[in-house]
Amino acid sequence: MASQCIEIVTYKIENPIQADQQRDSARQRVSTLSGFKGWLPLTDSMDQSKRADIVLWNNPKAAETAAQIVAKSDDFADFRVTITEFGTMGHYTTAANEVVLMQTGSGIEVGQFRLRQGFSEEALRAAHTEMVNKHLSLQSGWLGQRLVRLQDGSFMDIAFATTDTHAQNICRSWAGNADCNTFLDMIEPISMEFGTLI
Repeated sequence: MASQCIEIVTYKIENPIQADQQRDSARQRVSTLSGFKGWLPLTDSMDQSKRADIVLWNNPKAAETAAQIVAKSDDFADFRVTITEFGTMGHYTTAANEVVLMQTGSGIEVGQFRLRQGFSEEALRAAHTEMVNKHLSLQSGWLGQRLVRLQDGSFMDIAFATTDTHAQNICRSWAGNADCNTFLDMIEPISMEFGTLI
């Protein structure tokens, strides 16, 4: 998986209520674009007319493609109208899986398991990385994945998605996938739960 790309955009607006509505609408539309991983909307603490958006993408190409769509597509015309002064836009790379941007309504899947005898944690981590890079990160709505070692020696695989429905669909996509099966052959499941960020 290529390096993540963090897009930082600054601008000014005139009508905060209208701008908030259109920004939220734009965020929903952007979330359907390829490579989207999260949007953190920010407002200046002293001046409500100053805005900054931090948008996370799978890679720089996805960020650049989306920027062109937002700048030109009629779907984002109402959002663009709320902007009275454009500041700056920059694309910055970071190592994959370092950043996960979550919003209210985002979905989460938590699977707890134990490592089967005969397998090392090193092998487990390598299989998890392969599974994420080659399959899970390519699924619609996927935002990120974390592997956690608990104090009792068990592990948790925590997946983040744009919605609870996406989290469940991604989980179902494991079935029959060779990279997922390599990981699954190493573990003894304990529990699995789905939830929504509130």
